[in-house]
Amino acid sequence: MKQISILAGLTILICPAFSQTTPEAAVAAALQNHPLVQAASFEVQAKKHGEKAALNLPNPEINAESPTGEFYAVGVLQSFEFPTVYARQKQVARAETDLARASQRMSENDLRYLVRVLYLETQVAESQARQWGERDTLYRRIAQVAARQFAAGELDFLQKTLAENEAGQVNLQHRAAGQQAVSFRRELAAYTGLPDLGALLPLAPDTMGTDGQPLLQNNPGVAYSQQAVQVAERQVGLAKSRALPNFSLGYLNQGPVNTPLDYRFRASIGIPLWAGQYSAGANAAKAEARAAAAHAETQIQRISLEVQRTQTDIAVALANVQYQIREALPHSRALLDAALRMREAGQVDYINFLRTLDEVYEIQRNYVEQVRALNMARLRLRYLSGN
Repeated sequence: MKQISILAGLTILICPAFSQTTPEAAVAAALQNHPLVQAASFEVQAKKHGEKAALNLPNPEINAESPTGEFYAVGVLQSFEFPTVYARQKQVARAETDLARASQRMSENDLRYLVRVLYLETQVAESQARQWGERDTLYRRIAQVAARQFAAGELDFLQKTLAENEAGQVNLQHRAAGQQAVSFRRELAAYTGLPDLGALLPLAPDTMGTDGQPLLQNNPGVAYSQQAVQVAERQVGLAKSRALPNFSLGYLNQGPVNTPLDYRFRASIGIPLWAGQYSAGANAAKAEARAAAAHAETQIQRISLEVQRTQTDIAVALANVQYQIREALPHSRALLDAALRMREAGQVDYINFLRTLDEVYEIQRNYVEQVRALNMARLRLRYLSGN
């Protein structure tokens, strides 16, 4: 069953595609199907409901007592904080909702980056599998020719054994590359929720991306840390308002049955006498606000440095890819053609011939790795830009 799975994956690499999944289609599917995005959406909903609970009035107290010992009087008592407290609780709740939205954008950006990286890794793995497949086919033919030449007495045992051993090693690498390609494809399908990805776009260097300096405010991590500062500042205002008086209003007849209605009401005010505890709460909130501001500044600095590093990586990788396209790949093709002609003419032994083939395919593998490095850096810059 494992071999069938690998063969099925390899068939996708070489057969014409009737359906094709682009990177953006994979990202859109992941944003629609992945539970991480759904969880972030539910967190935003929870915070929105929390805004309605910001008033947070205590339950009214209804009591019955006999203040004169002659009859029972029914009373009600409602306590509440100073109105400023409720206004600032509402502000904190709204800031926390915005913080949840910033967290949602951060989760979506993380998922987009992860899916794009998986897509790229799958492209690289499939490209490498195709290269190993071409090499496997060539080395099998070389081993067969070497066996015939050895049987005819035209080749010694050492060269025959070397050719067969190289063919066996390449075949193993071909199978391993096929397994890795199938594994990446399955992982990509799991993240996108697409049971059939079809064919992916062929691996190609991303030489058209922009290298402009991205706005740090567009980075979801920076936006989240800045919104956390807003929440902390709202918490400071709320902590200060706790030092304001609280009130209670009630109704209870504490006199005779015929006591006038005007004298049956009661009112009280809570004096914030213990100023130390309120001051400590406000100071703690201020310290947390300063800590949040320091975290935001640190995040901006980290992202800024990472952007600069990524842009350097892009410049280096782009130069390497351009060199590979301009110089290395044409030389490798010319070297391969010359090696095949020389071997057919008997001008080179199998040891040097196989060593030359190793150099040719090493150039091809290096090209794929340089394309991977370039495209990965491009994806990283998009991630840092919040795209």
